[in-house]
Amino acid sequence: MVAGTHRYEMANVQPGYIVVEHEVYSQAKRSYFSGDPTPPVEEYREGSKIWSSSAIAQSIRFDIRDKTTGELMSFADLLGLIYYGNCPKNSQVFQIGDLAQENRISVYVAITYEASDGSRPNISIDKLRFLNRYYNERLQDREKKILILPDYFNLYKEFSYGQIMVDLGLTAME
Repeated sequence: MVAGTHRYEMANVQPGYIVVEHEVYSQAKRSYFSGDPTPPVEEYREGSKIWSSSAIAQSIRFDIRDKTTGELMSFADLLGLIYYGNCPKNSQVFQIGDLAQENRISVYVAITYEASDGSRPNISIDKLRFLNRYYNERLQDREKKILILPDYFNLYKEFSYGQIMVDLGLTAME
């Protein structure tokens, strides 16, 4: 590729908010993306449940397009990325990330939104390939690599939603 050109690009970028809610009585939590101009913060009922806002953070929803093939991959299910260094030092992902760092590979884990039924599907390997390619082709240091993994470690249970952040340096690599 010619310097300054990239095979992968973000498409259908939609600014909005990650909204985290809790159910007043059971304290169940769920999260979703809202593309509204202002984040929804009002308490509301769903049957016998009352949902109240717990946290709100600005975010974006996006797809990634392969400009060579035209293939478009949606990342509507992606809540954010956790850098291995933010994980507990005795966790498996920290140990993997620490080992990878010796080889100039930065490890991140992709966290998805939690559905109202409490389920949290992992991002498919095909989607992760796209995401890894997108970020890796933007690295200025060609000896460095990024590896984004699915949440096989159940990290979403260990972090508050406020701690799930995209590394600001990761998104500013162009």
